[in-house]
Amino acid sequence: MENSVKSLKINPEYIIQVPRPSDAEYRALELDMIEKGRAVESIKINKRNEILDGHTRFEICNKHSLYFDTQVMDFPSVLDEKIYVIETNLKRRHLTDQQKVDMAKPLEALIAEKARLRELAGTLTSIEDRGRTSELTAKIIGVSKATYERAKKIRDEGTEEEKIKAHSKKHGIYSAYRETMKRQRWEDFLIRGVPPIPEGEYNVIYADPPWDYEFKLRGAPDEHYPVMSDQEICNLQIPTAENAILFLWVTNPRIESALKVLKAWGFDYKSNLVWVKDKFGTGYYFRGQHELLFVATKGDISPPPESVRKSSVLHADRREHSEKPEEVYKIIEEYYPHHKYLELFNTNKREGWVVWGYELD
Repeated sequence: MENSVKSLKINPEYIIQVPRPSDAEYRALELDMIEKGRAVESIKINKRNEILDGHTRFEICNKHSLYFDTQVMDFPSVLDEKIYVIETNLKRRHLTDQQKVDMAKPLEALIAEKARLRELAGTLTSIEDRGRTSELTAKIIGVSKATYERAKKIRDEGTEEEKIKAHSKKHGIYSAYRETMKRQRWEDFLIRGVPPIPEGEYNVIYADPPWDYEFKLRGAPDEHYPVMSDQEICNLQIPTAENAILFLWVTNPRIESALKVLKAWGFDYKSNLVWVKDKFGTGYYFRGQHELLFVATKGDISPPPESVRKSSVLHADRREHSEKPEEVYKIIEEYYPHHKYLELFNTNKREGWVVWGYELD
């Protein structure tokens, strides 16, 4: 359908959704259209003659009196039309994933509103559930749900430096997301403060230190909780009895660090248990599928009776990040029943145990 320049209208709500091309992109399109004497691709409009897609082409045609044709688009609702405008511009341009998510903010509201109206009408489909706005938005803009949610957090909660980092390189979103999560956890930690380490003398200590790592991997600990340097862990004043036993969780890259911590806390290494997980995770040389539980003693405390000693290998499913197998509590309690139990770096209360951790309520 051919149309005249004067008959087309600019909808201010739609044109603000269209990012301006760079000077180089604009000039390249302009020269191509001048050479051809027309806009090769039709300009999409609605029944009100408002431009939906092709604002830049329309501008160039108007500027040089070039020929163009139009295609009238029809939509079930104004919401669908608005979604089309945003979706088309997101797909047309060479955008980074972070730019796509930044531009998708109004799209999220439209999708949620459309789902709300369809819910009221009783016509929701499975993918358009109100609780799946993120999933549907990610699908429309062409990124994974995980990438979308990370980029959305940076967009909505990141600092200017974190946002710049997310735009700066191929893996910028993941790196910036880690920084955002780490900063927020430390901010929360500083507000809540560190609870004092319990007083008293405990002869069974169970600890899962928040080890820090020089080289960050996917799912790094500082995405989930505040980490501590080796020296900060060593400096903790642990309220142990004169005779005590320590069960200390260790990852492969931190074996040397763990041995230093044992010495700093006054314990001598004795043995270890290997937890073999059902799934492997990340790793520097091998993708880790096991963790070690060091056993160390202080003073004069006997090993458990031979009749209750377990295998040195524990097969148990991997759970939430840093969550350890429930079986270990049972092993410790069977080895040393009716002792004074202290668990360090935990936030979950267990009957008969005193627990301490950075996030403990």
